[in-house]
Amino acid sequence: MKKMLVMLLITFSFFEIKAQEAKIISIINFTGSIDKYPIEMRLEINQKSDSVAGEYYYKKNGNTQKIMLEGMLKDGELNLQENTFNIANRKYETTGNFKLNYIDQISLNGTWRKSAKNTLYLTVKLAAKENLKAFNPSNYVFQYARNRAKLGYIPADAQYYFDLVSLKVFINKSMRWIFTDFEDVYTKEAEIILEDLNFDGYLDFKVPIYYPGLAKGDYSYRYFIYYPEKRGFIQNTQLNEMGVVFFDAVRKEAQTIDADGSGNEGTKYFRWQNEKMFLIKEERDYENDIYTHITSYKIENGKSVLVKTEKKK
Repeated sequence: MKKMLVMLLITFSFFEIKAQEAKIISIINFTGSIDKYPIEMRLEINQKSDSVAGEYYYKKNGNTQKIMLEGMLKDGELNLQENTFNIANRKYETTGNFKLNYIDQISLNGTWRKSAKNTLYLTVKLAAKENLKAFNPSNYVFQYARNRAKLGYIPADAQYYFDLVSLKVFINKSMRWIFTDFEDVYTKEAEIILEDLNFDGYLDFKVPIYYPGLAKGDYSYRYFIYYPEKRGFIQNTQLNEMGVVFFDAVRKEAQTIDADGSGNEGTKYFRWQNEKMFLIKEERDYENDIYTHITSYKIENGKSVLVKTEKKK
């Protein structure tokens, strides 16, 4: 009897709903300059570990020549190491260091130098594109309620999947919102990504979700847009259906990418208008075809209207 009771308790605890505070990653975009050279910088800040990763590029070179960044944000001081790919040596090499002060959640000011031994410093001044005073990530707590997923089959990593039951959002320890529309939504690590998804200056958030058993396209997101006039978040159905979406805060465009692994791949570009995403361009490459096929659209009367098609090498 005692053994049976122990087994029942183990079974119950295995499937019971548990609350868990989510790790928060904030994606912040900055614009400014190193000395007299304009740059754009994108940082991903881990609120718990203070680790930072990102990239930047010089505007004169365009965003195809990005320089990778990694470092730490501690007590308002941000130290970043930049790494650039050396084509000749076929590896990334350290090409510079930033020492910046994060001021009032608005700007990064400090210096850049080529190496620790280099005595030449260049002045760095950057301003955040997002309104971080209106939405300070450090004031927010996201709490998952979830249980171990009951899958109809047993994949090798089955123990890492959880059913998301609800998501609570707290500001300064006071609960403001709760979301429960998560039928058949699987998560792994409890994680929230803060990012301005509609380029209005306010941080929104997305929840990483997973599809057990899929080798390709095994992850996606649930997207939540913040509406300042409503002082709340609303789940965005259109973004949810688009799947994995990449957001470009400089161009104020979003992108989706697809590929079949055989050389057939494409990128779609979208723009916001009246709280909806509209297709503005599509680029496609095909196996055994030297051309990139480009289709351009314009937004007219609430629709994406074909403008032209062309081919480029």
